[in-house]
Order: sequence, then C-alpha cells, then structure tokens
Amino acid sequence: MKKTYICGIGNSLIDSEYKVTDEELVSLSLTKGCMELNEEDNHIRLSNVLREKHGIVKKMPGGSVANSLYTMSQFGLNISFTGRVSNDEVGNSFIKSLEDVGMNVIINQVDHGLTGECIVLITPDHERTMYTHLGVSSELDAQDINEDSIINSEYLLIEGYLVTSENTKEAAIYSLDLATENNIKKIITLSDPNIVNFFRDNMMQLINKEFDVIFCNKQESLNISSSDNINSAIDFLKKYSKEVVITSGSEGAYVSDGNNLIHVPSKKANPVDLTGAGDMFLAAYMTAKVKNKTTTERINFANECSAKIIEEYGAKFGTDKDYKSLYSIL
Repeated sequence: MKKTYICGIGNSLIDSEYKVTDEELVSLSLTKGCMELNEEDNHIRLSNVLREKHGIVKKMPGGSVANSLYTMSQFGLNISFTGRVSNDEVGNSFIKSLEDVGMNVIINQVDHGLTGECIVLITPDHERTMYTHLGVSSELDAQDINEDSIINSEYLLIEGYLVTSENTKEAAIYSLDLATENNIKKIITLSDPNIVNFFRDNMMQLINKEFDVIFCNKQESLNISSSDNINSAIDFLKKYSKEVVITSGSEGAYVSDGNNLIHVPSKKANPVDLTGAGDMFLAAYMTAKVKNKTTTERINFANECSAKIIEEYGAKFGTDKDYKSLYSIL
C-alpha cells in the first residue's frame, strides 16, 4: 500500500446541532433529511435565534469527507484531507480536531470571510436536516490541491457537495484527472438528494470521470439515475463505477461489483440523531476493504458502525474508546 490510504477533498465545516419541532422546519421551507445552502446574513441571524431559543446540542467539526476521514484515522489508517477555512476561531478548531487524530491536514487558511458552518436541525423523529453556509469552503479551487498528496495515495475521495460552485467543481475535476493520470483509484460520495437534483449536470461531469467506488443513499441513486427503483439505479451507476454502494436506512445496504449484487439488512438501533450515518458507513466500509474483508463482511461492519453513531448526537463518537471498541470487531 502507498504511504497514504485515502486522500480526501471536501468542505471544511463546523456542525452545530439543534433540536427543533417539525413546525419550525416547515417555517424555514426546508426539505426534511436534505441539505440546503444558506446565505451569510440569514445564517448568522438564524444561528442567533436557535442558540437563544434551544441551545446547541452538540458542536463539532464536520463536512462529509472530513467526517469519514476522521473515523478512518481513528481506525488507524494513514489519511490526508484538503480543504479551505478562514483564519478564525472556528477554522483553527477544525484544523486542530483533524490533527489531533493524526491526519495529514492540507488546509488553505485565508485571512477573510468565515469558516463554513452547517446548522443541523434534529426533529422529533431523529431525522437531521442541514442548512449550510459554506463560507470560504466555497472558494476552494485547483490551486489549493496538493498534487503529491493525491499521487502518493491509494485512493482519492471527493464529495458531491463540491458541485455547488464552479471553482469547487473545477478543483474536483482537476483532482480526478490527476488521479487518473497517475493510476490512483477514485471514490465519490453523492452527498445529498437535493444536491443531486439541483446540480445534476455538474454531478454528471464528475461521475463521467469513472470511479472505483460510488457511495450514495437510495434517494440519491434514484435522483441521479432518473429512475423509480433501486435495480435500475444500480444498472445506471454501474456504467460509471466498478463498485456501487447504496445505503437504504432500515432496509440495509446494497453493493454491486459489476457482476454480483449483495444486499445485507441493517443492524437494529435506537436512533437519536441520523447525522453522519452515511459518512460513518463509508469510513467503515473502506476500512474493512483495506483489511481485505469480503463484501458481506464490509457491509456488516459498516452497518454496525452506522447503527452505533445514530444512537448518539453528532457525526463523531465522543471518545477514542468508542472507535477502538468498534474496530476490534473487524
């Protein structure tokens, strides 16, 4: 294996979680279970209102790829992350959190703007809905990409959220082309059903680069394939990736390797917060993959880890002990 297992590129955000009612979610005109983008002024106003009314349940570094890489680093893998933050307290906290778990952090810290923040709204059914101000993450561009970090990795991982601005999309394309030129394997996570819908053309520009693994949930797979059933969605995605991994909540997960389709039911859980379930699944699946586990074993381990993370608030476990306990079952 090369020096670094996975080099990831994505949004650098802080997650701030709040418990809200369904009525409050409706008043914000947000689609439950999805992510929508928020402008800075409205973001600051809403943050102040939520803090005063509800108080923050949990605040921690976030971002889809960063969440997955954090877990893989906790599982003992050599990982690197590339992103952009502001030179503010939040940006410093984000960098420190990744460095504290031994990750190689390649962050462009700029002296303007705000580090991105995701307001995570948890409704009584435990579903999470995200309202995100990307901040300076939306400025990530090809000049932020460290070529050596990609070339010296076994895999490049990018998130679908990068399609939301032209420069972040171009940074993703630049990175994917570099990986292809140097025979580096490529992974993408489609990230969110709304993102797939609203930025489908941009997403297809990335997917057309051809991948070794595509991760998505069931709704994302249906949206990107314009189909109404999971088998058709898998057939569509197989044209762009050697391996397709689709999570489907309580239904479990489906994996196609191009020839075989494997379905494994989910693990029983007592959820309090669905934030980070997909990020955890990807991290656990890729960790089991490097350990040369079978496809069924990978799904079982990923299901186990996802079931555990939704039983507490936030996309990360509170202690190193939690990660070590899960890793021990591999």
